[in-house]
Amino acid sequence: MTAAFFNLTLWAAVMALVYSVAGTYVLLAPGGVLVRRQLLGVLLASVAWAILVVQPGLFSLADGYPVAFYGLQVILLFSWYALLHRLLRGPYEQSMPEVVKRLLRLFWAVVVGASGLVAWLAWQDGTPWQGTLFSVAAASIALVCLALAAQLGRDAPVESRTALRSLVAAAGLAAGAQAVLAIVAAAGAGIPRALLGATSAVLAASGLLLLFGLRLRPQWSLAIFVSPEARSYAPRFLASLSILLLALLLLPVFRSMAPELARQSALLLVLATGVPVCLLLFSERLNARLRVYVSKHFLPFRYDYREEWLRLIDTLVAPDAQSPLPERVIRGVAQIVSSPAGVLWMRASQGGPFTATAGWNARALPDVQILPDDPAVAFMLERQWTIDTAELARRPELYGGLRRPEWLESFPEALLIVPLISNETLIGLIVLFQSSSAFRLTFEEIDLLRTSGRQVAAFLAQYESDQKLAEGRQFEAFNRLTAFVMHDLKNLIAQQSLMVENAARHKGNPAFFEDAMATINNSVARMNKLLQQLQSGEAGGPRQKVRVAAVVADAIERCKSREPVPQLVDDSGDLHVWIDRERLTAVLAHLIRNAQEATQRDGQVTVRVALADGAALIEVEDDGAGMEPDFVRERLFRPFDTTKGSKGMGIGAYQARTFVVEAGGSLRVESEPGKGSRFALRLPVYDAANAVPVP
Repeated sequence: MTAAFFNLTLWAAVMALVYSVAGTYVLLAPGGVLVRRQLLGVLLASVAWAILVVQPGLFSLADGYPVAFYGLQVILLFSWYALLHRLLRGPYEQSMPEVVKRLLRLFWAVVVGASGLVAWLAWQDGTPWQGTLFSVAAASIALVCLALAAQLGRDAPVESRTALRSLVAAAGLAAGAQAVLAIVAAAGAGIPRALLGATSAVLAASGLLLLFGLRLRPQWSLAIFVSPEARSYAPRFLASLSILLLALLLLPVFRSMAPELARQSALLLVLATGVPVCLLLFSERLNARLRVYVSKHFLPFRYDYREEWLRLIDTLVAPDAQSPLPERVIRGVAQIVSSPAGVLWMRASQGGPFTATAGWNARALPDVQILPDDPAVAFMLERQWTIDTAELARRPELYGGLRRPEWLESFPEALLIVPLISNETLIGLIVLFQSSSAFRLTFEEIDLLRTSGRQVAAFLAQYESDQKLAEGRQFEAFNRLTAFVMHDLKNLIAQQSLMVENAARHKGNPAFFEDAMATINNSVARMNKLLQQLQSGEAGGPRQKVRVAAVVADAIERCKSREPVPQLVDDSGDLHVWIDRERLTAVLAHLIRNAQEATQRDGQVTVRVALADGAALIEVEDDGAGMEPDFVRERLFRPFDTTKGSKGMGIGAYQARTFVVEAGGSLRVESEPGKGSRFALRLPVYDAANAVPVP
């Protein structure tokens, strides 16, 4: 069972395949290599050993095996030593005494010289003792490799420990397996084929660990130039070679079959291998998918995605006053593909056309709109693809027969069209200009542009929302100011209307005439102030030191023409506050009028002024209809909610509380149906140290 499992031919083929894949990975991986020659030596020697181990009769024999086999075993172990020693001399070199270095050089000089001499003697007469000497040399080198691997595993830095320990494990397995093989050969009893098969299996596992370490540490790859075209053909040939190698491994099975069955099986094998090989060699679509798969899962990436992401975010959030967000969006996406310029199209409204809203290094913004039903727009929204105009011209079938958009005629240098998709909606697109004639879009650029497009789309959507919110707040502030002004105008009109009604009865009364003139003058002054507020966009005037009792008296004076006439109870003395006098007077007048409207003519409205708990307390109390608790809690201070029908606007109470809170005070309401209401205003007392004029 063990001998059947460790079939020499099978495991030697697997070993050759693994190291061939590792070699292909090394050849295709870009970037500089610290251990390029040593790594290539290990891979080539391993493949050669796997091929030679199944061909024992090609050279003169020594102990039943060819001298070339022993020599290649020494070369394989020497290549592992060179790789490990080079790593220890590189960035991971540990301090080593000079005497130790000299002893190592002497050891290798003796090993290489003795191996060469023994190989020459064995080639001349084929005496059996040379194989034993080769085995002893191989075992010695294997033990040295194990020691170096252990040292490298201990001294590996933290940032490279995972990758280097994979390499250490690979070297340990390879050196250990060769050491066992050499020790058995040195015993002179011959080497069983099952042991060679087991050694090949262990070396195949070593190759897998080496490949894993290379995948984690791609800078070990060879620093040789391989053109993009050559790299694009490598995966198909490697896959074809793997299929053919598997077919060759199955050929020995046919020898045990009947001739007719063997011929039929061979025909099936030819079809089973020929069809996929032909597809790999001639199908561009299959090879494109194969290239992307191999590049994504086996080759190192061209881009450091962390660096690209951080650079994009830094560009978007940079506090650059000279470059608004739309321009930074273009620059952030353009720098991914080194594009020198670009233009941003944005959709003005849902379902509307796209217009050019910003440009970065562009000569001018085109005066052209992109309709929502444009084929390019529909294609990008459906496929979520970046359109490569150069590829579109070469292979339009990849884009479903799409043609170059007419709206790009003003930009012949346009190369890429990047969709900006947010919440499955195309909110805009970026046209990037060509960076160089040699540019070619790969899956990495496509993935980066797709991800970046979604990110900047979210930024732009938030940016537009912020813009609309700012505009809405401006309109809200203007509407609020207009509502306040209209409310004050309504009060002025009511005051003037009452004066006109009384003019017919008191037209011959000089006192009425003087009172009317004073009222008109006051109204004109207040309307001029309202006009100034509309022009300046501010609802209030400057703050000043105000005597509370005087302001309350002015508010009562404005309301005395109505019944019941409000009564003043002044316990404040010389109490002052720092406030906008006109707005405070208007607020108090509004509260007094509301109390008058809620009270019968023979009722009572009282205004009290006092100093309470270090604050100025102004109370407006009536014995009128009162209000329900739910109304006070839910509707009283809600703007534009009125119980007066067309006669009221529903902002008086809201305006009063807003003003008092802005002044640093509070407004409390107590009301009971059928018993009346009490509005209590608390305002901070004037403090000369904190009295700073506020325009």
